[in-house]
Amino acid sequence: MNNKEYVLTKTLITSGLQCKKKLWFDFHNSEKIEETSTLFAGNRFGEIIRECYGEGLDLSSLSSSENIIEQTTKAIQSKDVHIIYEAAFIYKETLVRTDVLRRKKDGWEILEAKSSKELKESHIPDVAIQSFIVKAGGLNVTGIKLLHVNNDFVYQGDNNYKELIKEVDIINEVVEKEKDVENYINQFRPLEKDKTACPKVDIGDHCKKPYPCIYFSRCASKSSKENFVSYKILPNIGRKKDTKEFIKKNNIKNIQDIPENLLNPSQIIVQKAHKENKEYFDPELTEKIKKYKWPFYFMDFETIQQLVPKIKGTRPYEVIPFQWSIHKWQSKDKPIEITDNESFLEFTDKNIERKFIEKLLKVLGTEGTIFSHNAPTENSVLKRLKEKESCKDLSKEIDQLLSRVVDTLPLARSHFYNPKMMGQYSIKKIIKAIPSDVSYEKEGDIAGGMGAQLSWFKCTEPNVSKAEIEKQRTLLINYCANDTFAMYDLIKYWANKN
Repeated sequence: MNNKEYVLTKTLITSGLQCKKKLWFDFHNSEKIEETSTLFAGNRFGEIIRECYGEGLDLSSLSSSENIIEQTTKAIQSKDVHIIYEAAFIYKETLVRTDVLRRKKDGWEILEAKSSKELKESHIPDVAIQSFIVKAGGLNVTGIKLLHVNNDFVYQGDNNYKELIKEVDIINEVVEKEKDVENYINQFRPLEKDKTACPKVDIGDHCKKPYPCIYFSRCASKSSKENFVSYKILPNIGRKKDTKEFIKKNNIKNIQDIPENLLNPSQIIVQKAHKENKEYFDPELTEKIKKYKWPFYFMDFETIQQLVPKIKGTRPYEVIPFQWSIHKWQSKDKPIEITDNESFLEFTDKNIERKFIEKLLKVLGTEGTIFSHNAPTENSVLKRLKEKESCKDLSKEIDQLLSRVVDTLPLARSHFYNPKMMGQYSIKKIIKAIPSDVSYEKEGDIAGGMGAQLSWFKCTEPNVSKAEIEKQRTLLINYCANDTFAMYDLIKYWANKN
């Protein structure tokens, strides 16, 4: 969008409300923001809103602010237009676009859509920015409502989403908050100027609330000083009151400067490993591995939370398992390859859950240890499937499977740590610290769970090509296989340690 006519937008102001440093980055050093599953979900909700609120002037495809404002003005003046989607208004070099403007007898109603299950505190200033600018442009606003997802909605497979949307009247709260908006504009507009210095803001809770900051890695990057590692990498360091007070009182920065008596056992392991720049390995771990029953299986699931349900009988944000990967290690003297995996992958099949569990039970059999990293994720999926009408008859088999699952995450936290992990125990961090050919950093590959969800959204777009679906299928299968083969490499490494 051409930004010569404006400096701020609603998005930029809400960014500044979260953190001035974040807004400064938005203006001066913006990173490319990748497509996300959240964006796809939000777009789908927007499409449903346009379908449910009926025919109107849709300006969502226009990019020139001057053109959108002109079209908005004409529509407001025309008695034939009763609904405007993505109308635009500018005041004090600040641009806003409203999701829905609805004409009423005595004026106009602002409808702001949010892809959440309820009204949140952060929504009020967000909508207040819009209403302040819209009113400043001379529009008579007589109603303000938030549109959010109805979590009780169950999709019947008929493309009818009318009951998916809930309206909440927020006019009183928004009008009260409008008084602060001009101050926001005056406060944030100078940050756009070239000579404005980057604000100094320490890392804190605001980095994740109300939304995770895309610039967090910049602020969290470790100091260039030799042998310096931030104490903030210590797991759960902010939970213990005495430790928090000591850190604040003594202005602690370095991981080495916290006394051991203020740390728990897992934190001591991490601190010592960084002090000595040496891997920690508890020999007891090798003994534990020896006691597990062969064959060894390595299991990983991928799930999706549909904001707009596409599978019959499901609700918004219900967790739907759509993929798994399994590697089987028959015995210690029979190494395996990454291509030796079994996999399952479906997108919107009406029987997806039944097929998912049937094939999984067949591949895993009834004997052997099943390793999963952060197993509560997989276990919760299996427990939910037991309650599903389509899978209840398999509850005994699922219980037997659950009894065989071993979580490698607590094993790592108690018995293993490498400084390369930088305080993190995800399989993607651990794999960088042990011998392995698994990599999540090849260009074009899926790098994490969010990427897997994004692929699901791409493959369930109405006009997606067969070629794109096949491309995404291959990427998904390879990604999930990386996760299970990484666990194989990890258990093999631990088992062979002297």
